[in-house]
Amino acid sequence: MSNLRSDPRTSDAVRGSGWTSGSPQAEQLLSRLGAGERVELLFVAPGYQGALTARRLLLWRGIFRVRCTELRRPLPLSGSGSRSAFGEILVLDAPEGAMELKLLTRRVASALAAAGRVSGTPRAEGSTGAAGSYHPRVIRTWQDAELAAVDHMRGLGFADARVTGAGADGGIDVFARDAVAQVKHHSQPIGVGPVRELRGVADAHQHLLFYASGGYTAAARQFADERKAALYSLAESGRVTPLNETATRLSARSAPAPAPASGWTQASAWGRGAAAERASRRAAELDAQRQTVLRLIARVRAHTSEVHALPSNRYTKDRIKALKAAHKLTERAESLLATSRADFQTHGGRKQLIALADEKAREAALKLALRV
Repeated sequence: MSNLRSDPRTSDAVRGSGWTSGSPQAEQLLSRLGAGERVELLFVAPGYQGALTARRLLLWRGIFRVRCTELRRPLPLSGSGSRSAFGEILVLDAPEGAMELKLLTRRVASALAAAGRVSGTPRAEGSTGAAGSYHPRVIRTWQDAELAAVDHMRGLGFADARVTGAGADGGIDVFARDAVAQVKHHSQPIGVGPVRELRGVADAHQHLLFYASGGYTAAARQFADERKAALYSLAESGRVTPLNETATRLSARSAPAPAPASGWTQASAWGRGAAAERASRRAAELDAQRQTVLRLIARVRAHTSEVHALPSNRYTKDRIKALKAAHKLTERAESLLATSRADFQTHGGRKQLIALADEKAREAALKLALRV
């Protein structure tokens, strides 16, 4: 019986890949490969097993009931996430939605990135389709929402539209030569704040677009109308609907002339610069949130010091119990803040840890009857 090590199509790639012969993924791979189709790369990522050949990438999800997704080369790479000491992140634009491959080794990430480029042709980050058409995609994650916005903007004629990086919190999520967009995949209506933020960071661009899954408040609509920002709704089915006059006019206009071709090096340099600026802005936001939690912890500890200074006859069992509980909660909050700075944490992971630390610090303050 043929297996990964004995089959000439996979024998060169299996060593050190993490794949095992006899697994459902291995059996499916051997049955799917053509007679002369050799595997260039086998790899394992959290939640996925992958096999790259000269013409396609096969990705399996699941352990016992496995599902396979096939992507043709050049691979539809929609961007890359943060790099840590533990590995790199790539996002693929699959038919069923964005697929995030985490903790990849540099060799695997480089091979997949190379498989996403068209030989001899510059490829913009997030490239998924041609200008002049929009094909709705199912929206399951914020990555899907950003890719749908890119597709829609290209359908409006902004042929060079591309995502600016991995993550959708604040700033600009989609960039084109003559337009920028922010994308919010939230269930609640968007208030005036995010729309005002887009207006504030994008004054140099002629067209401002906003895509939201949960709609907009009346104040947000009024502000967008006054500042000529185009508001669109983004349904789970991928359907995009203009919600104000600016968006309707933009959807009906003729397509602008495409941006002049630029070198891959120049596009890559811009992408790295924008990603670095975005990462710096997000890091500053998280640091401000950490400082807020630390100030609350300091208030709690100052109060406990005052309580400890009271005469012993002023203590009660309940007060002692509250002091001990507050001490444990503040220690836990500080531990969470320390973990939020670890290299292996993603932006979303850091934000969640800081939020948990804030919750523990507030609970400690309430134990001591402090107002927060």
